[in-house]
Amino acid sequence: MADEQRVTLKVGFAEQLRDIEVQLPAGEPKPWDARSELKVVGKPHPRVEAPLKVSGAAKYTHDIVPANALWAAVLRSPHPCAVVEAIDVAPAKSQPGVSAALALVKPGERVIFAGQDIAAVAAKTPEQAEAALRAIAVTYKPEPFVIDTAAAMQDGAPLVHRGKVSERSTEGDEPGAGGSAGQRGNVRTSPSMKKGDAHKGLRMAKVSHEATYTTQVHTHSALETHSIVVQWDGPKQATVWCSTQGIFSVRDEFAEVFELKPADVHVHTEFLGGGFGAKFGASAPGSRMGFIAGELARQAGAPVRLVLDRKEEHLCTGNRPDSRQHVKLGASVDGKLTAIHVVAHGTAGIGTGAGVGRNAFGIYSRCPNILVESHDVFTHAGPGTAMRAPGHPQGAFALELAIDELAKKLKVDPLDLRLQHDEHPVRRHQFELGRKQFGWDAGRKQAAALRDKNARVRRGFGVAASIWGDFGRGKAVVATVSVARDGSVEVKNGLQDIGGGITTVVAQVVAEVLQRPVEAVRVRLGDSELGPSVGSGGSVTTASVTPAVRAAAEAVKTQLTALAAKQLGRKPEEVTWSEGQARAGSKSIAWAELCKKIEGEAVVATGTRPETYGAYPVKFMGGNSYQIAGVQFAEVRVDTWTGVVAVERVLAIHDCGRVMNPLTARSQVQGGVILGTSYALTEQRVMDRVRGVMLNPNLESYKIAGARDVPRAIDVVFTPVDTGANNTGAIGIGEPATIPTAAAIACAVHDALGVAVRDLPLTPDRVLAALGAVPTRGAG
Repeated sequence: MADEQRVTLKVGFAEQLRDIEVQLPAGEPKPWDARSELKVVGKPHPRVEAPLKVSGAAKYTHDIVPANALWAAVLRSPHPCAVVEAIDVAPAKSQPGVSAALALVKPGERVIFAGQDIAAVAAKTPEQAEAALRAIAVTYKPEPFVIDTAAAMQDGAPLVHRGKVSERSTEGDEPGAGGSAGQRGNVRTSPSMKKGDAHKGLRMAKVSHEATYTTQVHTHSALETHSIVVQWDGPKQATVWCSTQGIFSVRDEFAEVFELKPADVHVHTEFLGGGFGAKFGASAPGSRMGFIAGELARQAGAPVRLVLDRKEEHLCTGNRPDSRQHVKLGASVDGKLTAIHVVAHGTAGIGTGAGVGRNAFGIYSRCPNILVESHDVFTHAGPGTAMRAPGHPQGAFALELAIDELAKKLKVDPLDLRLQHDEHPVRRHQFELGRKQFGWDAGRKQAAALRDKNARVRRGFGVAASIWGDFGRGKAVVATVSVARDGSVEVKNGLQDIGGGITTVVAQVVAEVLQRPVEAVRVRLGDSELGPSVGSGGSVTTASVTPAVRAAAEAVKTQLTALAAKQLGRKPEEVTWSEGQARAGSKSIAWAELCKKIEGEAVVATGTRPETYGAYPVKFMGGNSYQIAGVQFAEVRVDTWTGVVAVERVLAIHDCGRVMNPLTARSQVQGGVILGTSYALTEQRVMDRVRGVMLNPNLESYKIAGARDVPRAIDVVFTPVDTGANNTGAIGIGEPATIPTAAAIACAVHDALGVAVRDLPLTPDRVLAALGAVPTRGAG
């Protein structure tokens, strides 16, 4: 197209920079690259919404109580598998304060996990709603069930589903994941990922390693539980407040369920108390929350609030699936990998999504023969769903620990073995940087000396890599920037800030373009009427939204420049901006005076994000997106008498393209490391194999790492990379920050002990079992 333009960008990282030509769509501003000198973007800035949060003025969905609002409560199945023979909600309707009740199953229907929706009521108080649930009469006929992954794989195991099951994905899932190659019994097979001939490569190997690694079910446990408030504004119009990562997925799902036009559903999520992938859509993965609240509100003729408690949050709102990964590695005598073969089975309960990601293919790309086979195993438990880098922490744990065990057999440094097979130049740079900054070589020698002395307390050093992609979405975002006659600046978009700090980053982008203070930019997010946007998940948010915001801000600046030129009697190309003034020659006009000359109320422009331009220097597999690099180093202390593992420090070296705000980006990485540490050491869903119910659906016995469990030091180092991907150079960091943490910790424990602990979490009994101090128990 004639209006398209070719520009030269300086891209790359550190000393590895080069010029490339990029074709830009018409009207697209020239991307910020390695030559760009920015004054606001890239500098640390406190969260602009922080005063509202710390003062308690921020309103979350839990805080929304419309006039005459009713409280909803849900009756849940006490059985992991049963046929509902009879159900009668009429007794509930006669209870005090009850305005509506509905059955969510029919006689003859089969329920397949403990916690599944059975019936719901709406009453004037939560106590009345709970009392009404007890009045509902339900007759169940229990059926055989299976909640253990290994048992569910056996021939003759009770069937969870009596038909084929399709993959269900959300915006939090990795693009391109899913698909099915077949289903047999409770085992559903995903298409294999194959390169070369892994079986032949294993036969060729002179040194091999083979072992099984397991990871546990990991629940989301966001601080704010799932909640939704529905108010009908007319027969075909509704207002919905929802604790969600996806405002527009809530709108669209609610509209579909109630046969409404999406434009007639108004969704608000002003503030969100956390979400790691389970909060997309109007319903939770294992509960029809949107339908329940909406139908009760319609029946009652009043707004209805449905707020799940912590037990419900554990049972039916999603989780990270477990995994059993059988890993085979082969190598030549000089340490070259000849094959990687991973066979993985995992349960997402009644759901899908237990694949182990693309770690083998994306990281150890020099290995000529790779085969990864993933299987979903259905069990009678609440469904899994996307959780911060779906599949990748599981895959990284097994593969990275197996690489360490192979390195021991080869008698080579495990970091050297990784460098020998990783082609990503950024990750190789990060490995070498970490080796020096973390004190890798000296630390490994210290660990060996403690092992040789058979010391009670030992130290170990481990390293692991992560892989994710820049999945920023083109044309999915419409941002609006306006400058009013009073000089005020506003930016609007329907995005939801999940807590990562996108509100501040958006303000920084506009402030950079218009040369205004960040505090002078009003950011309006969290409302479906503020313009289309992506969901906050999958590390797509910053990469998708900031280019659209910049495009809108640049369009506004163009209009203001033309206005300034008119006022100064010059041509627009002669106008420059600095220190809040427009200048041309010896003349200037201040911002406030210029804005007073605006015709009408404001200068307004919208912006969108085109498709990703490119992916320098390395593409993510199977697409044009950039492959994000990251590595983490961990040092642990292990008491061989008690089996207790303590993480002393973690060095996280990550790439997220252009670092938009180092302060909030560092917070993201630190949070990812803390989540990964908790996954590695403490968190675990425990199921009763006799009754088929979760035994620890709370935050007392479901142990999340506390202040004394997290690393004593978390050092974050960014590797800024100019990729030429979009006009701001922004790429996500939410997922990559947690992928390698548990793996690095497990590798450090292996270094400390000289033997591997192959099951997560790394609890004291498992450490002692690996040392031969106690009998080995089955992984849960």
